[in-house]
Amino acid sequence: MTNDPGAEQAKAARGVFETGMRRRDFLANGAKVAAVAAGATFLGAGQARAAASSTLDDGLGRLGLVGMDHVGLTVPDVAEAVDWFQDVMGASAPLTFGPFSDPAPGTFMHDLLDVDPRAVVDQITVLRIGHSANIELFQYEAPDQNQTHPRNSDWSGHHIAFYVTDIDEAVAYMESRNVEKFFGPFELTAGPAAGQSINYFKTPFGTYIELISYPNGMAYQVPSVKPLWTPKQNGTDSVVTKVPGLLGIDHIGITVPDVDAAAGWFKDVLGFTNPLTFGPFADPVGTFMQDLVDVDPKAVVEQIRMVRAGDGPGVELFQYTAPDQDHTFRKNSDFGGHHIAFYVRHIDKAVPYMQSKGVEKLLGPFAVGGGPALGQSINYFKPPFGTFVELISYPHGMAYEATASIPLWNPRDNHP
Repeated sequence: MTNDPGAEQAKAARGVFETGMRRRDFLANGAKVAAVAAGATFLGAGQARAAASSTLDDGLGRLGLVGMDHVGLTVPDVAEAVDWFQDVMGASAPLTFGPFSDPAPGTFMHDLLDVDPRAVVDQITVLRIGHSANIELFQYEAPDQNQTHPRNSDWSGHHIAFYVTDIDEAVAYMESRNVEKFFGPFELTAGPAAGQSINYFKTPFGTYIELISYPNGMAYQVPSVKPLWTPKQNGTDSVVTKVPGLLGIDHIGITVPDVDAAAGWFKDVLGFTNPLTFGPFADPVGTFMQDLVDVDPKAVVEQIRMVRAGDGPGVELFQYTAPDQDHTFRKNSDFGGHHIAFYVRHIDKAVPYMQSKGVEKLLGPFAVGGGPALGQSINYFKPPFGTFVELISYPHGMAYEATASIPLWNPRDNHP
């Protein structure tokens, strides 16, 4: 255990936690015109580049990082979100716990999660879809809760991207389920990201979903570059899903104020590599940006950087400018609150490492003392770009596994 003065507080608080033109024609012609008109490099090599990081450890050294464990999302109604993921995407929901809170004058909720001290987590449910990172859904009540949803261009913008083997078939399925769909499938035909096809969707509870496919890889993948991890590494069988050909989470996309600074943080602190960088792109005269990613038509993606997070889904970093851009960061208790959790082998070693890098640390490590999540230890951190990072470890598994017919995906089972 560390010498962190909050450790005893965490121990004492464990009891709290227990309680005209066709769209296809536009895809082939109009999108290219829009990008060229913007002077963009989204569809051309131009200034776009694939950059290999010089880091040597991929986050696997002193930190002991294995890969992404889950993405956490705060939703208005957790039952609605669970039902949607199960009904539409075929998710399994093997782990549910809560509620928990800390009555006045306690500060446990603030200390652990950086939310209002009187905030209440009504329920947490963790979902598995495919064979990659999991999704952790939160429902909060909080006195200061922001109940609006961020756009992709806002500083709290984010999305979950799932890899599918056949994007046309997967998109057709989502349309058959009446999921709100944006322009696509959109195929990138030039530049370092050439080879990928994407399509965004929006859930009834405000979360953006992306389907992505690159069956033959992408142009940046040359012998000198260690590529991004892909769910294809875990096999091409489609399991724990209803979406045809869905393999699992490919990446988590987040919008940050300064993409260079955020990529530098992931490299310096977590040891991530940055093998793929591209952009800018925009559409100064049309609605391509709105049609593709549901942002203001005059929004500009200044740059996208994809960073590799050990052996597991990557993080896609966006820097936008937009007329209506919200420059505030969401709390974990707000609608649209989110965090990314990375599995580490030894949390008592990983936490002091993060502190040695000067990262703002919340209360922990916190070992869950009972209930179905017994066995996990966590610690949240607050990077300078607004998305919370959690370290999690459960070296001996969790209590729920004794009765779960389909357990959550364990990042230790990822293939490199």
